[in-house]
Amino acid sequence: MRYLNGYYKVNDEIIENKIQAFIQASSLSKPVEWWYYDEIFDEAKKRYKTRIELTELYRQRAQQLRDSYDYLILNYSGGADSHNILQIFLKNNIKLDAIYVQWPESLMDKGLYTPNYQDKSNANFHSEWDLVLKKDLEWIGKQHPEILIEIGDWTKTVKENFYTDDIFTANVSNLPSIARAQKQNTFSRCETQWANQGKRVASIFGVDKTSIMKHKEKWYFFFVDTAFMTQANPDNPDGIEYFYHTPVFPEIAIEQAIQLKNWFVKNPNKQYLILSHADRKELDPVGMANWNHDVFYKEFTEVAEIFKLVCYPYWDFSRFQADKPFAVLDGFKMGTRAWDNILTALPDFQRAQQRWEYNWKSYLSMIDKTYMRNRDTLGIRKSKYHSIP
Repeated sequence: MRYLNGYYKVNDEIIENKIQAFIQASSLSKPVEWWYYDEIFDEAKKRYKTRIELTELYRQRAQQLRDSYDYLILNYSGGADSHNILQIFLKNNIKLDAIYVQWPESLMDKGLYTPNYQDKSNANFHSEWDLVLKKDLEWIGKQHPEILIEIGDWTKTVKENFYTDDIFTANVSNLPSIARAQKQNTFSRCETQWANQGKRVASIFGVDKTSIMKHKEKWYFFFVDTAFMTQANPDNPDGIEYFYHTPVFPEIAIEQAIQLKNWFVKNPNKQYLILSHADRKELDPVGMANWNHDVFYKEFTEVAEIFKLVCYPYWDFSRFQADKPFAVLDGFKMGTRAWDNILTALPDFQRAQQRWEYNWKSYLSMIDKTYMRNRDTLGIRKSKYHSIP
C-alpha cells in the first residue's frame, strides 16, 4: 500500500490522518510517531557509495517522471522549491506539460495590499504575486508557449457550507487553517481532464527542505510531517509526486544531507543552528533558557537560506520571497494567520471562519493540550533520524 504522506503510529496502530492519530493518542495517553519510508532511506544509504552531483540527480529525477507519465504538471509558487524544479526541466530540455498555480487571483487587484519589496514578513506574502509569480508566468508564456499555465483560485470556495467533518477527518492532516483547507481541495482542471481520459498524470510538488541535525558529534537527516500535506485529486488518486523527498528516488535527500553536512563542517560558526537541543543546552544553557518563537523563526529562516545556497543551484537570491507562514496566532481568529489578511474582503469570510472554528473546536476538545503547538495547531512529528554517510 502506498502511503502518500507517510503514516502515524499510536500503540502500534497505523493511522493516516493526523487529527485522528492525535485523538487516539490522547485517549490512550500514548505518544504519536510518524513514519516516512524509513526502511527505504536506510537501504538507499547503504547503496549510495559513489557521490553524484545534485544537478545530475535532479536531472535523473525529472527524466524518471517524464518516462513514467503521459502528462507532467508542476505545482508552482515561484518559491525556491518549485522554481528550482522548473529550471531543472527547462535547462535539461525535459518536457513539462503544465504549470498549476494556486493563488487568490481574484483578490489581487482589489487594492487590498501594496506590493513592497522591502517587507519580507509573511503578512506581505501577497506581494509575491506582483514581484515574482506574475512575472514568471508571463515569461513562461512567451518563452515556453508549449507549457500550459493554469491558475486555481482557491478563494472561490470560502463558504460556510464548505467546512464539514470530512474536511477535518479525511482531508486536512497538517497545519489546519482555512487557507490550507482551500488549497488542499482545489485541484487542477487539466489534471482532472487528463486523468478522466485514462492518461497517467503526475502532479509534482517541491514540498519543503531536508532537515539535518548534529548530536554528540554525529550527523543525521530527517523529515518533518508538516512538509507532507498534499491532498490527492480524487480523479487522480495515485498522481502525487514529491520531487525531492520520495521513496522512488531516495538518493536526492541523501545527497542533499551530505552537501549540507559538508557546508556546516566548513562553517563551524553556524553549527549551533542545527545542533540537537540536548547539545545546545550544554553549549549555551542561558540562551536556551530564553528560547522563544522569535529566536526559532529567525534561525529557521537562516537555515532555509543556507539550504537554498547549498542545494538549489538555480535559485536567484535577488528574487523576492516572503517569510515562511508559521503557526502563530498573533491575535487572529482561529483558522487564520497573518498571510490570510486579505481573505477578510470576501463577503462570506466571517461566517466561513465561524463555521471553521465551530468544527475545529469539536476536535480540539478530544486532543490533549500537550500535543499542540498552540491553541489551534497540532504539534510537529519527525521521522526517524537517518545517519548521514
